[in-house]
Amino acid sequence: MVTPSHFLPSPVARRKLSHERNIQLQAYEREDGLLDLEALIEDGKPETFATRTRQFDSGVPIHLMILRLTVNRQMDVLEARATMQRMPFPTICHEATASVQALVGANLLRGFRSEISRRIPRSERCSHLSELAALMPTLAVQTLMKEGEVEFGSKEDTASRPLKIGGCHAYREDGPLVLQYYPQWYRKAED
Repeated sequence: MVTPSHFLPSPVARRKLSHERNIQLQAYEREDGLLDLEALIEDGKPETFATRTRQFDSGVPIHLMILRLTVNRQMDVLEARATMQRMPFPTICHEATASVQALVGANLLRGFRSEISRRIPRSERCSHLSELAALMPTLAVQTLMKEGEVEFGSKEDTASRPLKIGGCHAYREDGPLVLQYYPQWYRKAED
């Protein structure tokens, strides 16, 4: 299995694994034209771990939670479901799964990460499910890129600013990619 350590410089001190978090993201195209975006989070410890109410043996997930958002091609959330298979406080944590319903009606491409906080008060949300929800816009964009459905701009469409511009370092307004491919949206850097 590839780990971050494969790509980073060697650590400067000896170390041992303390915690492991795995996140899986998958997108499915449905027969009805909608998309199911699914995210799974799994946390575990390499040694026995105990909370005030529960003990987790080595290798047994502390968190195992799944979120599914069903969206249309405009990226409107039509359905939101969550489930928790493993959690530290089973009699309490699972209650937070219902809070994801508040995401229905939000749009993944219009301030979705802010909408998570606005629509689900901190005291009602699960931080792990919220973390998964925050990954959904990128998953959606990557899914639709192959079909050219996400508005990245084209030579034929010069009136619509592509979503990517200003959204990352590569597509910064004063960068070489924008200058070359989207010159109408290029903005020279201020000195």
